Amino acid sequence: MIGIDPDFEDRAESYTQQNALSWRTDPIAATEIEARLATHGFDQDAVTTEVYVQAREVLVLFEGLLSAAQTKRLLLLREIRNQRLGSGLPIRQPR
Repeated sequence: MIGIDPDFEDRAESYTQQNALSWRTDPIAATEIEARLATHGFDQDAVTTEVYVQAREVLVLFEGLLSAAQTKRLLLLREIRNQRLGSGLPIRQPR
């Protein structure tokens, strides 16, 4: 976490997760948290945008993993088709 002493990072992360849970489930806590954020110029859109920006690297990683898995799947299917063509086994037609 940026700006947090590394010795307190675990506690800060735990506290942040508790606040996020309270924000989602407790209307009184949500009102208080939103008021504190508003005093610093943050609204729901700013928070959502910041979450997306921070999660972007993870999303790009997952997209790359999905793309690699799809490529491997297509290569495997192509290899299976080539093996069937070479061995004379019947090939099922696509549905």
